Amino acid sequence: MGKTIICEKCGGHYDISLVRCPYCGAGYLPAEEDEYMDSMEEVRQDLEDSVNRSEKHIGKSVGLIVVGITAGVVMIILIIMLFLSLSKEKESEKNRQLKEEFLNDQQITMDLGDEP
Repeated sequence: MGKTIICEKCGGHYDISLVRCPYCGAGYLPAEEDEYMDSMEEVRQDLEDSVNRSEKHIGKSVGLIVVGITAGVVMIILIIMLFLSLSKEKESEKNRQLKEEFLNDQQITMDLGDEP
């Protein structure tokens, strides 16, 4: 047995590491305080761990949002490029038809198959 103390309430002897007198249940203030501080340290550590997990989760969420926005912007740019390409192709075809009509009206025949 280590260091002992005398209970102030019942006079019993018990080990200083005990929080309460094993005979009457009276608390030993320094041991109670140590126990309380240990439990508060556990609570503090749990909160810190929780905050760290939350920060990691938020970081991952932000990363996913950035990836999603980037993918959306790329998709929009591709759609715009496709639309512009199709519009230019339609405009070229329309110009080609107008040119053919003009040449036909002028009674000029040319092979337009190689023109852009």
